[in-house]
Amino acid sequence: MFDAWEIELHGHQVVYRVAGDGPPVVLVHGMVNASRHWAAVAERLAERHLVIAPDLIGHGDSATPRGDYSLGAHASVIRDLLTALGIERATMVGHSLGGSIAMVFFWQFP
Repeated sequence: MFDAWEIELHGHQVVYRVAGDGPPVVLVHGMVNASRHWAAVAERLAERHLVIAPDLIGHGDSATPRGDYSLGAHASVIRDLLTALGIERATMVGHSLGGSIAMVFFWQFP
């Protein structure tokens, strides 16, 4: 299952989906998508990996606060989510906007 969970980060609700077990893979969706759009990919990856797919702030079921929606801000929220989940290292996969966020993530948090 690609179950949805909620966590509060910096006072805002962030929804993320998790499936599987093994080395972590983070799936970052594009501009007009949400974590649920990764379901088919997550199902396959979950056979060998722990799959984590957040709804970016302002997308899907996550909060839509006023504030910073820059690539760096999204990367920071993903870092904070992974820290809260106790994950120190992960493979990042991004689609469209998510690919840009993944690149900034690795630049900010090598």
